[in-house]
Amino acid sequence: MNFYREFIQRHAPHSIQWFQDARHGHQDDHLHHEATGAGILYDQDGMADKLVAPLEDGSISIWDASASYRQGRIVARTSIGLLPNKGSDLDHDTRLTQSQSIMTETGAVECVSIDSRQQKAFFAVQNVLNEVDLNTLSIISRTPYPFPITALSEARHPTPLTVGTNWTVHLHDTRKPPSTPSPARCELIGGSSPPSFSRLGPGDFGGHVSLSQPGALSILHLPTTREWDGNGDIWVAGRFTSFLNFDRRYFPRLRGTVHSGARLSCLTAIPHPFIPHQLRLHKPYSSPGLLRDAKSIPGHTLIAAGEYKGKGSLELYGLSSDPTRSINSSDTRTTRNNHALYQNRQTASSSKLLSVAPHGARLVFSDGDGNLKWVERDGSTPVRHFNINDAERAGQPAPEAGWGDLVQKIIPTVSAAAAYSRADDVPLGQDNLVVWTGDGKLGMVGFGRDNAFDVDQFDGVAEEAETQELRTKERMYGAEMRKALEQQARELRWLRGYGL
Repeated sequence: MNFYREFIQRHAPHSIQWFQDARHGHQDDHLHHEATGAGILYDQDGMADKLVAPLEDGSISIWDASASYRQGRIVARTSIGLLPNKGSDLDHDTRLTQSQSIMTETGAVECVSIDSRQQKAFFAVQNVLNEVDLNTLSIISRTPYPFPITALSEARHPTPLTVGTNWTVHLHDTRKPPSTPSPARCELIGGSSPPSFSRLGPGDFGGHVSLSQPGALSILHLPTTREWDGNGDIWVAGRFTSFLNFDRRYFPRLRGTVHSGARLSCLTAIPHPFIPHQLRLHKPYSSPGLLRDAKSIPGHTLIAAGEYKGKGSLELYGLSSDPTRSINSSDTRTTRNNHALYQNRQTASSSKLLSVAPHGARLVFSDGDGNLKWVERDGSTPVRHFNINDAERAGQPAPEAGWGDLVQKIIPTVSAAAAYSRADDVPLGQDNLVVWTGDGKLGMVGFGRDNAFDVDQFDGVAEEAETQELRTKERMYGAEMRKALEQQARELRWLRGYGL
């Protein structure tokens, strides 16, 4: 842990800067370039390099997210209609209208996944998974699924991508070419039989899971060091009230479940055991031996954000390889494991929680009122908070409840692997957060006296450069016109010498 950076992020002033043309829309064509998702391409050191987002007109836009002089500026953008496959055979207005209708219909939050190893991106548009080469910004493949896609896991070659739809969960292996549909193996998870899935798309490799309740909203691949043999845990959460756990080697067989009771929006994990609040040497003091014992347990902490009875719920569960301490139903024969460490349905906000992410030695989450809140890893001790609408509210009368924008997704600018393996090597001021809001805006939350970047400066530089270029062209045009007039005057004098 870098304690100096921790101090700055806990106490220094915060700021939020919006990426170029990702807030107010383009001024020339009067289009609101709203992002319908977001993902980060990390470099080899695990630092943010590019911000990639699909726009509502069906195009893909890329911003510089690295700590360079171009940070926050657009570096590439495709033509409209690329993702919904609306080509140049349609006129501009028709292509734009149809693309906007398709891109905004489903509204999935986890609809973008970036494979930083292979420089590829996956975009879910309705029931089609688009694979895009980020070097050429061209479509590699389009894979249809039987229902609208609602969640994508992280993309990390060679691990297959996990795709969640309204009624099913699939494994998408990009190493296999699309094949003809075959009879699918599936396991029904309780309840009555859902609609028939006999017509499954070619992306259904290794069978699929049928959900008795719609739908999967967040899919987590638990970090593993054994990527080469396909081993690894898959956790699925959504509108149903239990986590679903799968082992990739035996997919689609269900490994176990964990009851939550809440309807969950986002899943994440940190590679540390969960230490409950009562063991953190607060009053009443617990035994130091119990705290030492809890810290020595290998495993992860599963973090979930969602809603329970109208309130924001933040939940933490200790995932251990020791079956006697596990919370997974497959590892315990009783309904409650007294040795398991977890915190279920911790009320964290008066409104639904939308996203959660680890940030340094803290957790950060967003709620339906536009707040970003930081808490300790116990999930309850507050650190700091602010509302993204505060800057826009300045100088205005007190707004009504529910007014303003909200953060749908939080993406750290340091990858999870780099955040824990080389925390001391992360440069100061670069451990920030990228946020995607409900209004389709993209911004970066930073800490310290200096802003990460200033998009208004980009606009000012662009306007100044455009003005300078126009003045240069005017001078060149004036010089050419003067030469032409002087040549015409010489010709007239020459003709007068002949009496013409």
